[in-house]
Amino acid sequence: MLVHVYVADNDGPTFEVLPVREIEKDTYELLSSPGLALNLARGDIFRINDKHAHPEVLQRGGNFCIHIYADYLPPEDITRLEHDVVSQLNGTLDGVYQGNLTLAVPARNGMDKIADVFDAFREKTGVQWYFANIYKNIDDDEDETLLNWWLDS
Repeated sequence: MLVHVYVADNDGPTFEVLPVREIEKDTYELLSSPGLALNLARGDIFRINDKHAHPEVLQRGGNFCIHIYADYLPPEDITRLEHDVVSQLNGTLDGVYQGNLTLAVPARNGMDKIADVFDAFREKTGVQWYFANIYKNIDDDEDETLLNWWLDS
């Protein structure tokens, strides 16, 4: 099943279509980490209370969502990163769109180990990576208040 999840309002609402398992009306389990929507990762259970607002996360699935945005990435760099994420972190490459990647990585790896893998990718490619589901105020790029949900994982 697919649902439209609110991302932002840029001269009108923007939505991302995401694969989910319906738990009950308006409540879903996310089957793949999003490429645009923030504050969600594969395995999270969320509710859509208002289709023009961010979904409410009811339960974390235990994964960090990692976003990488680039104009272009050589296929061999994507393959190498996927291999490293799978073998070193037990994570997954959930989405590829041109040079943009979305990955899900279990939080139990710890932020330092995760950063080591993605920092090595950045050093090789010059492309920055981001945790997409760790900030409390996802509508303010300047607010770096952390959710800290992973401390319970």
